[in-house]
This record gives sequence, structure tokens and C-alpha cells, in this order.
Amino acid sequence: MGDEVDLEDLLSVLSPEEVAALVDEMAADPDDKHMPASVRTAYRCEKEPTGDLNRDSLINCINEIALNTPDQEEKLKFEAGKKRGKVFTPVYNADEMAAMDKADAGQVKLDPDEEEALSNASVNDIMALADILNTNPQDFVMEAYADPLQYFEPDPPNETNPTLVLEKLQANDRETKDVCFNNLSGISEQSFCDIFNTLRNNDNITKFSACNCDLSDFALQTLCAALDQNSSLKSISVENNRVSPDAIADLFEAAASPNNGLLEIRVAAQQQEKMGQRVEERIANAICKNPRLMKAGITLEFKEIVGRVSKHMINNMDKLRVNRLKDGVAPGAGVMWTKAREC
Repeated sequence: MGDEVDLEDLLSVLSPEEVAALVDEMAADPDDKHMPASVRTAYRCEKEPTGDLNRDSLINCINEIALNTPDQEEKLKFEAGKKRGKVFTPVYNADEMAAMDKADAGQVKLDPDEEEALSNASVNDIMALADILNTNPQDFVMEAYADPLQYFEPDPPNETNPTLVLEKLQANDRETKDVCFNNLSGISEQSFCDIFNTLRNNDNITKFSACNCDLSDFALQTLCAALDQNSSLKSISVENNRVSPDAIADLFEAAASPNNGLLEIRVAAQQQEKMGQRVEERIANAICKNPRLMKAGITLEFKEIVGRVSKHMINNMDKLRVNRLKDGVAPGAGVMWTKAREC
């Protein structure tokens, strides 16, 4: 312990020039993260300041120096395609080689004679060949080198039992919160009506989906009537069915009732895609009267209606955000609230 020398005592006896030289030696490695960024270089500007910074004057000076500085002459004249010096040869490990082989296996490769024929073919030859195949010349070349079609496993079939779901809804089962009948065929109109009628006395279900189920107008009207007595349902999705535009408007008008708690409605891709201005006005008026709805999956044709509906739902989101900040439950509670940006 007695032989140790205090580092600060050593530094205190050094002159400023010696300290600067020591710092310059330590700044030999500009990538050393243990050194401050200001001392990672040995360059020290000892010029006196000429005045306050004038950014425009500095940029003009740099541009002037760049324009007046002559280009350095090349010792060897550039020749296209000629390599000089040692050619870099990349080295790959086993994992990289396996990844490259897998990528090459997925690419389409023509036979050598076909590759040679296409590379040597003129524009007229390709146009003549495309004319024989009755296709566009550009499409013909793109199709020749197109990637093979990938096969994706189809989604597993929906094995939901409507009868069992009906019994659980009638019993107000606490575990039955999400009901999904998507892509189920063969459900009768009476079954849908019975299921929707059980929603009147069910306070546990939160999400209902019946996409591509041949849902009819009469069944949807039953759902509209049941919404007036259900406050637990938050999301409804009845996309890709054969529901008429007027029935869709009735659904949005029923959702505007203060007795339900719907936050999301999805009704896109119905059998009749164009609904007309009269129905879209009904839907827009119903949405603008709804203080809770924040998501609507629907295709609207008229831009004025789209803007009005989007603005109202943004306002609904803003109200919810403000309430969360007031309650102090949202992440970042207490910060200044910023209004949502309209798209």
C-alpha cells in the first residue's frame, strides 16, 4: 500500500503542454467508448474565434472552397470492368451458406439453352414469341422469371357448435365472452334469432362474430332489437353476408341507443356493395349521434360522409383519452394531452 502512487499527484506536477500531449496519445483510438467524444481525436484547434457563427456565410465558404479546389488527377485511367489490385473474395460460414442455398432454391432458373436463347434474343424476337403466346412482351419476360407460387396451409375449419353456444348464452355462462361463427354454413335463420334473443339477458358476452354465414335481414333485425337490452357487448362483426343496406343502417341506429356499450361494428363486404347516398346518410347520422363508437368496418362511397364519420370517431377516441388522463390510469398520465391527428 505504501508503494502506490496517487494518480492525481502525478497529474498535478505535469505542465499543461505535457497533459495535452498525454491526452493526444490516449486519443489514438477514436472508437474507444471509455474516452469522452471531445478527446478521441488528436486535432486541437488553437485559432482565435473570428466572431459569431454565421451559418449562411459558412455554407457559402465551404461551397466556394469545394468549387475552387481542383480535382486530383488519376494515376491510372479508369477502365470499365477492369479490376486492379487484390480482388475481395467473401468467406461464408455454414449458416450463411445454408441460408444462401435456401434462397437460391426458391428462385426460378431456366434451362441453360433457354437462358442463352432469352439473353441473345432481340426485342423483335421477344415480341414475336409473346404474340404467339398471346401475351404482353413485358409480362412474358416477367412470367418467365417469376417466383413459384407458395402454398399456404388453409385455416382449420371452424368447429363451433351453435347449439352448445346457444345453451351457454341462455345460461349466461361467464366463460363465454367471445362467440365466433365465422365461415360456418348451415345455420338456420331461426337459430340466429334464438342466439340473438339470448343477448337480452346476457351480461358476459363482449364480442360476437358471424362473418360469411349467410346472415339474413330478419336475423339482423332481431339483433338490433336485442342490443337495446345488452350493455356488455363491445364488438360485432357480420361481414361478408347478404344483409341489405337498410338493415345495416338499422344496426347503426340501434347501436346509437344509450342502453348498449358497442365500441366496434364491422359490416363490410355485403352482397350489395353500393348502398347509395340515402342509406349512407342514415348511417352517418347514427354514428354522429353515438358517443361511444370508435371503430366502424364499412365501405362508404361519398367523401363528405367519410370525413364526417371519421372526424366524429376521432372525437370519441379523444374523449376516452382525456378521461383516462383525468383518472390517472393511462401510461404517461399527467402529461399534456395532444389532440388526435385527423387522417
